[in-house]
Amino acid sequence: MAAAITGRLVEREENCRVCNEKSGEQIAIVDYWDIKTSRLISCPVCNHIQLDPMLNDEETAKGCLAYYIEESLRTGTKEQIKNCIRNFRRGLVFGLSLKHKKISPLSVLELGPGSGYFSAGLQFVFPAAEISVMDVNTEVLKFNQEHHNYKIIQGIPDNFLPGHTAKFDLVIARDIIEHVSDISKVLSNINLYLGPNGYFHFLTPNGHEDVWKHYLTAVLANAPSELLINHVNYYDGKGLKDLLLQKGFKPVDYYTYNLKTTMRGAGWKKDRKLMSPVSRKSSADFFLKEKAIEVSNTELIKKTILDQWYIRSRAKWITYAYSLFQHFSLIRVNPGYNAGHEIYGLFKKT
Repeated sequence: MAAAITGRLVEREENCRVCNEKSGEQIAIVDYWDIKTSRLISCPVCNHIQLDPMLNDEETAKGCLAYYIEESLRTGTKEQIKNCIRNFRRGLVFGLSLKHKKISPLSVLELGPGSGYFSAGLQFVFPAAEISVMDVNTEVLKFNQEHHNYKIIQGIPDNFLPGHTAKFDLVIARDIIEHVSDISKVLSNINLYLGPNGYFHFLTPNGHEDVWKHYLTAVLANAPSELLINHVNYYDGKGLKDLLLQKGFKPVDYYTYNLKTTMRGAGWKKDRKLMSPVSRKSSADFFLKEKAIEVSNTELIKKTILDQWYIRSRAKWITYAYSLFQHFSLIRVNPGYNAGHEIYGLFKKT
């Protein structure tokens, strides 16, 4: 059902980060807050869509912090707690899927762990698993160390840390690879972090649907669109699989799910309701300097968050059954069709 996304052929400011192609089709212009204006360029060789020019580390850090403040003010403490519980259940369901495949990770690295509750769910299934988390944000690392007793590594996925070569059975990157500046380097680094026959699990938006809103703003409004969260990569389902194969991985599970967004027209319907907002060049400094003080530092206490009727360490089958009921995906679609809300991947190092 996915419709073709087309644009005018242009020379790139920076070569494609996947195949090094020097030209591409410009499909939209986006403003990352008031920090940077970039084009969205679709590569005719690998079908990868990315920002051109790409954000640098300083620009990304500034915008991410502004978005964290904006999202915290918009979300509220109750919703943050609900998200922790949902992530716990999702990690548990993922752990059960590994167990079903007779995969039992003992050493796990999660990139960009957020609140850490996905890995907490995984650890509920595999209590012997040692969890390490990598993030550039010291507050995130401190939270994960204090609340979950995880090992912490300060860094970004793009920069390889030699001390961790072949150290992990499983690397997790959920909602991360759409944010990295050089996906080729990141996948090479993950391969090196994994031991022989290690596994890589990721979750990322279906790039075709994710970029559709920006494409519509360019086509229907003839205007730049607003980019507040730093999605700088938009993956084609087949192209992403091809890249993973090139980087030394083979698929175990690879599918899209949650077709509600597709049914509503994301990825194929030219409707103004599906457009990204026209850019207002929202001020990052407004949130950094004037709104940061309003962000609540409410403690998310693990014991309280996981005090749910169905979470029982002595009757785990109840926890398993309820979590599967909430999060197991029955309908699974080949990502090559570019339909569905998110791409789910579990790949094995070869």
